[in-house]
Amino acid sequence: MKRPLFLAVGVVLLLVAGTGAVCVGDDATEYVVTVRFNETVTQADMDEVAAFLRAYDDDLDFLIQESFPPTGVAYAETGDESFCAAVESELEAKTYVESVTCAERGEQTPVESPDQPVAYP
Repeated sequence: MKRPLFLAVGVVLLLVAGTGAVCVGDDATEYVVTVRFNETVTQADMDEVAAFLRAYDDDLDFLIQESFPPTGVAYAETGDESFCAAVESELEAKTYVESVTCAERGEQTPVESPDQPVAYP
């Protein structure tokens, strides 16, 4: 008699936990953050930026281009409505950052197709 009750309680707990996890993710917005570093940047500096961004999203993807000075692109998901303002303000204050752009994913300016001719003004 105790075993079926235990199983029923376990199933209910799993359903509640699953529903809670789904509800939490619904409020999150996806963002794209581009960080253009300057010539003074070090690996420790780039790691610091990644750690700062991970405070908003543990599953953050932060990709660094292998050019110099490097550019980092982060794909983050957060429910914080002031995310872009906070990120731009904090990171642009760093001496090793040239510029920062942040936008909701899907809102960023589309890149021109490489097959189209370059237009000069």
